Amino acid sequence: MSTIHRALDVRIFYKECVTLSQAGYEVHLLVANPPETQLDGVYFHPIDKVKELPRLVRIWRRLASTYQKAQSLQGNIYHFHDPELIPVGILLKFLGNKVIYDVHEDTPWEALSLHKNNPIIAWLKFLIWTVMEGIAKLTLDGFICVTPHIAAKFPSAKTTVVANLPLTVELQTAVNQTKADTSENYIIYAGGITEIRGIKEMVGAMELLPTSLRGKLLLLGEFSSVNLQTQIEQMAGWEKVEFLGWQPREKLVQYLGKAQVGLVVFHPQTDHLAALPNKLFEYMAAGLPIIASNFPLWQEIIQKIGCGLLVNPLEPQEIAQAMAYFLENPDMALAMGEKGQVAVKTKYNWEIESQKLLQFYQQIINQ
Repeated sequence: MSTIHRALDVRIFYKECVTLSQAGYEVHLLVANPPETQLDGVYFHPIDKVKELPRLVRIWRRLASTYQKAQSLQGNIYHFHDPELIPVGILLKFLGNKVIYDVHEDTPWEALSLHKNNPIIAWLKFLIWTVMEGIAKLTLDGFICVTPHIAAKFPSAKTTVVANLPLTVELQTAVNQTKADTSENYIIYAGGITEIRGIKEMVGAMELLPTSLRGKLLLLGEFSSVNLQTQIEQMAGWEKVEFLGWQPREKLVQYLGKAQVGLVVFHPQTDHLAALPNKLFEYMAAGLPIIASNFPLWQEIIQKIGCGLLVNPLEPQEIAQAMAYFLENPDMALAMGEKGQVAVKTKYNWEIESQKLLQFYQQIINQ
């Protein structure tokens, strides 16, 4: 169940739902605006998500819709992905069902990051999410967390880590794709476009990148607001950006195959420091060298593999220098990309993580 994510979200649909379906589970996905009634063995059920209504009314309607649809299906296990669905999960648990919360983010700390310019709202949401998570810990059957850092907040006996790592079969297309013979050298960023994920610094770095290197930023994703998009489009570096908006998976793979470098320069917010973003490993799986924030955890992974360069994410000059290094040294970029690809094949992949998911489901069933 998800009220926030896209119907074909990578983690929820392509990884978890399809994995469970292939393992023999009858899987129903409750989500807004599904593209089909059934896809890859997964049954879709639309939930109410009306944008025109006031915010609190919208939230109430989608939670009520999700609960009604979930109850009508009479599932053996209910598995939800959004913190706003905690009340729904608790209610389903009180009715005697088995319920799993899939925790994608450190939600209380994320609230502080997202509302850092409004401390009252930030701390109010921090308190609300902390209380709601506390109730969930006491009532729900299990927690699936994307990182060990998040998992440490939940009861160890009913918590597992299932990292959001790439599907190697899917990204093999990008690895095998011959780089397009164009006049541009492409640097790619794919994901949510926000200030704290470094959009201003990425575009600022493009302005500083020497024109002679023919660098172009491929920007895939959606801006968090119209105001932010307007600000970024007025920056001088925007002329070196190719903004493609949100793209389906098959298109994303094509663009990864077209690029020379992958970019993930999140700001050093508390909830980012211990994160393991999917895009980091997707770049590696596609054979791309990485330019990443110099967080200790990311530094440990990237330096051990030898698959990229670390920069201060708040300094566009450092980002631009790393871009220039890869574009000026294509052989080194290729070698680093190959090291990342090997690491994904042997360790950082969904094929390994999927077994953890299936084992945890069996544990919940056996309780």
